[in-house]
Amino acid sequence: MATKSTPMPLSLQTGHDTKGNSLQTPTSESHLTPPVTPIGKSSGAEHSIPSPLSTTDTSSASLNRNILLRFTEDLEACTDGSNRRIEYGRGAWSIVYKARSTPSTILTTINTPPSSPTAKSRVYAVKAPLRKDAYPVLHSEAITLTRLNSTPGFENYVVPFHGYHTDTSALVMSAVPLALSTFIEDQADMNRKRGPSTATMFDPIQGPSAWRDLSRKLISGLQWLHKSAGIIHGDIKPHNLLLRPIVQVTDTTHLDANAEPLAFPYEPLFADFSSALDLQSNSSDEKSHTSMSAFTPPFTAPELLSLASLTSGDVAPTPASDVFSLAATLVAAATGDLLLYPGSSNMQRLAMAREGHRILEFTRCGANGARVPRNGFVERLMQPAVAKDPAQRIDTSEWVELASA
Repeated sequence: MATKSTPMPLSLQTGHDTKGNSLQTPTSESHLTPPVTPIGKSSGAEHSIPSPLSTTDTSSASLNRNILLRFTEDLEACTDGSNRRIEYGRGAWSIVYKARSTPSTILTTINTPPSSPTAKSRVYAVKAPLRKDAYPVLHSEAITLTRLNSTPGFENYVVPFHGYHTDTSALVMSAVPLALSTFIEDQADMNRKRGPSTATMFDPIQGPSAWRDLSRKLISGLQWLHKSAGIIHGDIKPHNLLLRPIVQVTDTTHLDANAEPLAFPYEPLFADFSSALDLQSNSSDEKSHTSMSAFTPPFTAPELLSLASLTSGDVAPTPASDVFSLAATLVAAATGDLLLYPGSSNMQRLAMAREGHRILEFTRCGANGARVPRNGFVERLMQPAVAKDPAQRIDTSEWVELASA
């Protein structure tokens, strides 16, 4: 029985200094997790590479041309029994913690009419900066989230955004604590405890119906992101997809007798738009501020992982690279392996990631490769999304049809 693999600590860095000088030397202790990666069962399960664009300041002129939803209530961090702040995640630039809203304290005069009743306190996930260079990244992400949350259908595909908290330069979002990465780890643990079974060894770890349902929902979400919202995510991976439980009807008198049970009882929501790119923007300068603020090699399209791309400073995600990243995410969901590639060293796995069009071939060489059998439904759905030439990868509209067939 396979043991749990040690996560791949890829500590590559491709950033430039604030004066625009040359490539920085990698350090072995770099903290490379992106800003909104939820904490999984093992801290640092996936590490990300800060991009050359992550430290570029966003111009105020650009920000003033965009609408920004603001959060005006006061916030109070939630703590545990040891009076420590409850964290949902921590990354290179920011921390995501649990908080609740509190009524604002405003002094009034004798002639001031009574204030309106205070709304009930609500629980939120607050993403706050940890470093000075995180401020423009979070501000840009807040603008993206404002736009996304004003696009029809957003409630089905992205984590609800409640506004930018000016006092703390933080993003306030609905609390959705369960990440797809944690779900995958849990499913893998359950399968290991049950032991091998010839009846299910060729199926995705959560079962074929659940995997198909998850795939359909995520592919539909990516189609909405590209076609309706006009946004490239730029850093799709299991850690940046949150799972909101679907509320099931308990009153059996209102149930449809012909309704099938939910195959995958969660709504997957896209989170962490710190690397997002606006497809409708004509400004190359504005694109450079928002693209590729962080990425994770196993889930990054191979054309973005070449040495030339990493050192040039002008690499940016595309709709085709998003398609590849989602396909890699779904392969990980099928196998239960967040490392994806079975190499014996970090550099060997990175070399495989740079040959990402062979991801299914490499996956089949791993301990859980039987879950992606040749000509099986996982391969048929993933193969057109991982083509070596980005121009040959399946479009999201066609991918939705394939997933729904």
